Amino acid sequence: MATVDVSPASTQPRLKSAVKVWHIPILAWIVSRLIGVVGLVVWPTAEGKWFNSFGLTFMDGGWYRIIMTIGYPNGPMPEFSTAWPFSPLYPFVADLFTRVGAPVGPSLILVSWICALFALIGIFELVRHRESDTVAQYAVWTLALLPGAVGQVLSYSDSMFVAALIWTLVVVDRIEWRVDNNQNTNRLWWMVGLLVLVVSASRPNGILIVPALLLAVWFVQRSIKNAFIVVTPSLIFVVAWMIYCRNKTGDALAFLEAKNTWLETTILDFLSHPFERPAIFLHVTTFVIVAVVAAPSIQKIPRWWHAISFVLLVPSLLLGVEGMARYVSLTPPLLAMVAISLANWPKIYRLTFFVVAGSSFLYLAINVVRYSWVP
Repeated sequence: MATVDVSPASTQPRLKSAVKVWHIPILAWIVSRLIGVVGLVVWPTAEGKWFNSFGLTFMDGGWYRIIMTIGYPNGPMPEFSTAWPFSPLYPFVADLFTRVGAPVGPSLILVSWICALFALIGIFELVRHRESDTVAQYAVWTLALLPGAVGQVLSYSDSMFVAALIWTLVVVDRIEWRVDNNQNTNRLWWMVGLLVLVVSASRPNGILIVPALLLAVWFVQRSIKNAFIVVTPSLIFVVAWMIYCRNKTGDALAFLEAKNTWLETTILDFLSHPFERPAIFLHVTTFVIVAVVAAPSIQKIPRWWHAISFVLLVPSLLLGVEGMARYVSLTPPLLAMVAISLANWPKIYRLTFFVVAGSSFLYLAINVVRYSWVP
């Protein structure tokens, strides 16, 4: 029987090769963590406190901590906010670390940060395959430095969501290549189904990605079997989640009903009073600038990618613009278009874009802790 050398000596060259190929995503990941930690942890709070040990688990991180330590609440929906709007996969994965003795907060942060690294590597592979290494590097820095990246430094599910979504696009690209070369794709479609399951189970709006993936099936390799493979894992999760909600609260849609207690600012509210809340102004400005930069490259990405941008951005834009900076960073097609556009800019303009993006990231991180701005 043939044997495979799996000794440290044989794996070390592979590790060095991976680091060499992915040095930009790794560097961007480190820089993004540093900016986030400076703004969320090190920068003085409004009370002048220089080190905020709970800065990385601030805001919604508290809800995930509650889910991990207490669980979702029983009984009918109250008139105050609860943990129900938060999907279960992220705290479930983080809880695996607490089972072996890790503290709750560090477990949440670790999962978020690991997924953020996978997301940066994924967008590098995605854009490199379609464009070039140079454009891929711009996509990496766009994901790492836009203000919405603060959600991927905090103990949020953002990193898990965007990592799974980006790798979904990577795998579909591989399927398209295999189809063009008359190679088998069955296993890859199952991989897509599992990745879409992670997307669906990590954020409440994740299930909206399923129709966009059905479009992918239509454009890439249309068949009822492929559609079934892509949809089934997510539908099983949604049904199971609704049954769980029904058993706990009597309402199968508790995860939606619970949002009614949250104050949301619609785009009409913003247009009526654009400067009433600086946080919302920053979110909308981020969306507008990114959309303008991306617009020239709108025809340079697959048509079905636009469905992903639509389902992720339009509902939030219409119903709750506070948080748009994060939603922009959770939309890989938009980030890819930005990178393609930046490749045609003079170097000084590109540098200015990234400096402004990183500075805005730090500014938002500081104010998340200081004034409880929604990240």
